[in-house]
Amino acid sequence: MSSVGVNWIGFEVIQRKRFPYISTKMVDLLLSRCAKFRLEEQFIDVRLKIGKDCLPAHRIVLAANSNYFYAMFTKAMKESNQELIELKQKGISAEVLKIILNSIYGEDLRVNEHNALEILATADHLQFTNVVQKCCDFLVREFKRVRFDVQRYCQLIDVADTRALGDLKEAVQYSVATKFQDICHSEEFLSQMNADQLISILKRDDLYAPSETFVFKSVMRWVHYRKEERMPFAAKVIDAVRLGLVDITTLIEELNTKDFQQVSKIQKILFEASIYFNAPSQMTKFSEKAKPRAMSRVSKSLNILLVSSLEIPQA
Repeated sequence: MSSVGVNWIGFEVIQRKRFPYISTKMVDLLLSRCAKFRLEEQFIDVRLKIGKDCLPAHRIVLAANSNYFYAMFTKAMKESNQELIELKQKGISAEVLKIILNSIYGEDLRVNEHNALEILATADHLQFTNVVQKCCDFLVREFKRVRFDVQRYCQLIDVADTRALGDLKEAVQYSVATKFQDICHSEEFLSQMNADQLISILKRDDLYAPSETFVFKSVMRWVHYRKEERMPFAAKVIDAVRLGLVDITTLIEELNTKDFQQVSKIQKILFEASIYFNAPSQMTKFSEKAKPRAMSRVSKSLNILLVSSLEIPQA
């Protein structure tokens, strides 16, 4: 029995707060009986029609797992009393809906790399929140497991933005930020990562790299990879680096060139950085760009602990 059954009708919350006498065993038994009734088409009070397919179900199970169906069955909608409900929404297939229905009736969600996004889209549209979460968990696990794929990253970020799935976006961005040192030299990163996506990663406090100078040099490689195409927004990307932590000599060498001298915003960045390094008190607004990243602080703390543990006490 899948753990989905325990979440049915939100019994985890109900049994703790309102009905402490309802056990998980009782919930699982109820769900297994409902699954058996569905299989044998007993007590079926609604059928979901997609094209030529009609899928039997129970209103109470649908309403318990989906706010979409709960609203449909409890409000004055024409479908509230219909035994046959046709789902005409574009992109919903009978095969995917069968997988979702099987899941809410207690089966493991049959999600894989080929159908995950389609199941996610259908579950999100029909507001099967538990199924959406399982799809997101699967997508994040797969993204972490396989070799870094910029196209997949962009696809997941777009899906997360479109469907307001903040947890999915955060998990995927975190995975990339913590692997930045390993992926920033890759052909995929240099050729396919767009400016907005790169800026989102650069602004993260948990970006992992040996130093901010390393991060800056990686950004410059990205700019130079398609220089003419990326020059219009190069200043915005460079400004996302914590320039107060970058070696000033490196900044001057990279930004005080003929091409970059013609970009006023980049020259302003270089001017402010120069003032900050020579007179920090005169450029307080630049101090945010000198804030160490979380990963750097963690590494520093670990080094301090390591050194402390190796110190030999004086006799």
